Amino acid sequence: MTADRRRRDVLLAAATPLASIFGSGFLIIVPLLTRSIGPYAVVGMAVVCLTAWLVGNAIRHNVLRVEAPGRAGTLPAGVRRLERASDATIIVAYVISVALYVRILAQFVVGYVEPGMAGAEHALAVGAIALITAVGAIRGLHGLDLLERVALAAVLLLVTAIVVAFAVDDLALLTGTGLELPPTPGNGLTDSALVLGGIVITVQGFETIRYLPHVAPATRVAASRVAQLVSTVVYLLLVALATPLMAQAVASGADDTLLELVELVAPALVLPLVLCAVLSQLSAAIADTEAGIGNIAALGWTTFTGRRAYLLLGVVAAALVATLDTYAIVVIASRAFAAYYALQCLVAGRTSRGAARCGYTVLAVLMAAIAVLARPAT
Repeated sequence: MTADRRRRDVLLAAATPLASIFGSGFLIIVPLLTRSIGPYAVVGMAVVCLTAWLVGNAIRHNVLRVEAPGRAGTLPAGVRRLERASDATIIVAYVISVALYVRILAQFVVGYVEPGMAGAEHALAVGAIALITAVGAIRGLHGLDLLERVALAAVLLLVTAIVVAFAVDDLALLTGTGLELPPTPGNGLTDSALVLGGIVITVQGFETIRYLPHVAPATRVAASRVAQLVSTVVYLLLVALATPLMAQAVASGADDTLLELVELVAPALVLPLVLCAVLSQLSAAIADTEAGIGNIAALGWTTFTGRRAYLLLGVVAAALVATLDTYAIVVIASRAFAAYYALQCLVAGRTSRGAARCGYTVLAVLMAAIAVLARPAT
């Protein structure tokens, strides 16, 4: 395989994890960090991204070692049980993430049309889940890769425009009245750490390479690294530039949402932001629905197959969006993914030696603590 062909394959494979990562957090990360740690938002973002990178190393290890051809039959029984438990856990995590994606979609659409209509947000979110469930049950959701790539391209273009707009406004503030940061919340270090644990979902998506069996393992591993590096750079830039502007926006009476901030800084980008929210969140919701359905089939849960599987996922996701607000779903989703990551880190630890074994085990303990103790931003 030529270097150009390999590079192309890596970039194509990176579209799935990158679209999932941006779908998870791009639209909500700024207000979440501002609420939880105020002026230290970029530090918190760096900590979350670093933790995600370490967990990503565990996932990549498992792709190369646990999934290696002929390896499954030689794995210890305990490792096979952990793998099966993690496959079951990710189904739960995906159902919750579908609810989160659709809830964010509804929040942005209703916020653009008529802010403050919580009932309309719930209704739109339930309607979107009903549509996904119906389409999936009738004809399946396969073959929608184009939507994923279009959504990713739209997100990248919009993020670039927003970052430039934020940088221009920051420069104007710096040369004018000066930059001010949001106030430090009253919560202590422990509370802040638990809240950071509650936003693990915002960097979720790098694990999707485990569910691309048609792609060569080495390509999936490289794609995962590319996706995490690109998303880390984008997130750090976005948060660093948005934090001073968020302080200005809240001081002027605006709500602490990305939509409100963009409306103040670059009104021309508001409609593209809403359209991008619809594309990216719908694409991510469809992808996670299919991933959940695929895992149910792989586990052999014959009670829930075909249409019944779509119905089960749809009913649970609809119940979540109808009864919980966005920030509550964020922390529930973070706990579910942290539990999955803890199991994957245990698998990596059990199939490693020396310092790597110790490191993966410590990381598994950290993820398990997040799964139990994570708190929502208030």
